[in-house]
Amino acid sequence: MVVLNRRPGRRHRAAVERTPAGPAPCGRAIAAALLVAALCACGGGGGGGSDGGPLPGPPGRLDPIYDATLSFPDAVVTSGGVIYQGILLDLEITFDDPTVRDADPRFTAPVRVVAVTAGGVAQVFSVPFPIVMQGAIDGPLFETDLFGSIVFGSANLVISMTGTIAAGARRIDGTAALFQTSHTGPFAAVRRRRYLVAGTDLSSSVGQVTVIEARYDREVTQAAGLETISSDPVARVRDGRPFVVNRLSFDNLQGLDPANGFRTALQYSTGNGSNPHDLAVLGDAAAGVEPGTTTGGAGGGSAGVAFVTRYEPPYDDVALFDLDDGALLGSIDLVPLATNPDGLPRPDQMLDLNGRLWVTLQDANRSFTEFRTGRLAVLDPAARQVIDVIDLAGQNPFETLVYVPETGLIYVGLAGIFPGLKPQALTGGIEAIDPVTRRSLGLVVDDDDLGGNVSGIAIVSATRGYAVVTDAAYRNSIKAFDPSTGQVFGTVYETADRISALVSDGDGWVLVAETSFVTPRVFIFDGTDGRVVAVLPMQLPPLSVAIMTRGL
Repeated sequence: MVVLNRRPGRRHRAAVERTPAGPAPCGRAIAAALLVAALCACGGGGGGGSDGGPLPGPPGRLDPIYDATLSFPDAVVTSGGVIYQGILLDLEITFDDPTVRDADPRFTAPVRVVAVTAGGVAQVFSVPFPIVMQGAIDGPLFETDLFGSIVFGSANLVISMTGTIAAGARRIDGTAALFQTSHTGPFAAVRRRRYLVAGTDLSSSVGQVTVIEARYDREVTQAAGLETISSDPVARVRDGRPFVVNRLSFDNLQGLDPANGFRTALQYSTGNGSNPHDLAVLGDAAAGVEPGTTTGGAGGGSAGVAFVTRYEPPYDDVALFDLDDGALLGSIDLVPLATNPDGLPRPDQMLDLNGRLWVTLQDANRSFTEFRTGRLAVLDPAARQVIDVIDLAGQNPFETLVYVPETGLIYVGLAGIFPGLKPQALTGGIEAIDPVTRRSLGLVVDDDDLGGNVSGIAIVSATRGYAVVTDAAYRNSIKAFDPSTGQVFGTVYETADRISALVSDGDGWVLVAETSFVTPRVFIFDGTDGRVVAVLPMQLPPLSVAIMTRGL
């Protein structure tokens, strides 16, 4: 074998060995040096680029992150007189969001080298200059330019990758090659799971933001205390951007910047006493805003319009806020849809689907002693008007409104009447809505069969879902069911503590926020088989969870 890139005058440093191929060793060294110089000069190599994404607005959207393992099993490295066979690289690839969302197939992706292994032994490595991968995505085809370099000992690795993006973009699999060598090997890139958790001290004081991440679907970590929020927060991700809806007595929207450690990027009032519950974010055109009406961001584009459900009187509406400056642009009155004696619609959850906004109405009076049958309002956001109202089969649609692409249906969790001001009443369940015909398909599961009030649902597939159920003794359980048949399989988990959030991440995992003073935690289980993936103690009791995972 021929030794590559051994540096004269230095001993006991690593060198990559390879079979004879290509030009003479000195020519290879010169070619590699020229490539490194070119990469340094252009900040990472490659042409192409982007004029910006199709959606307007300033930077601050979440970038897709993939964790990649590259293996070169035949490469031989000599270090300190010891020969190691096989190189394994662990890379973190952060795809620049605008470059993967626009029409140009070219993309840009900064790369962080997490670990380098040779012969199964961890190596001390260096990166002479920041690595910025560039390449192209053409449908499922994925290809990179040369990128690097990664140096350990005297080895200097410059790499390219060619592969295929799997359906759903969970993985990218293919072949990696070392520049100017015959060495190739497999690579696998796995989309990183990321979650935003809003915690609370359960008082009138403060909350905090925590980010949970999972590398390779197994290495689960958390970063706590990233930003201060209210003590009554709801975590949301809209238009690729993380938000916190600060509810009763806080009454504001808080936008977080993922590129700046999730620090606050904006914070706008929704009106004193408005008690906002949820939001959707649309571009100006979809929101019916004339060009030039909104102020626009520093980059010259609009940040979009937030449609916000305002739960308390005298608001009782869906309000529109300019996300560039917080200005109120208008509202959609929902009072005419209320049937209770106090005329309060109680708008709660909102779903943006098929160019329409779907809003659950609890239809409860001022003292919450009289609930009418729940309703689902269908809004035209551009025309800013109600175009349909669907009467639901039960009472009190409560903090749950999800769309499942696999079934093509919307699911609403109906709590019925929790024990408290009135005796417990099982007048709810889980209802399915056809968004095409805009009609209810009735209860998929009756709360009588679940044995309590439904306060949350997570649907993993067409045949597997989970519900948070509260019994008359205030014990909470998670029960599995089949959305296609309504069959209840049984109890997966039970606790005396409150389960404040149950969320499917869209990739098979289900997250549970257990709101407890003593043992606050988020635990994650595999929705396909019930296997516990991780249990994460939290600094503050978790109140809400949003999915930040993004793919190509």
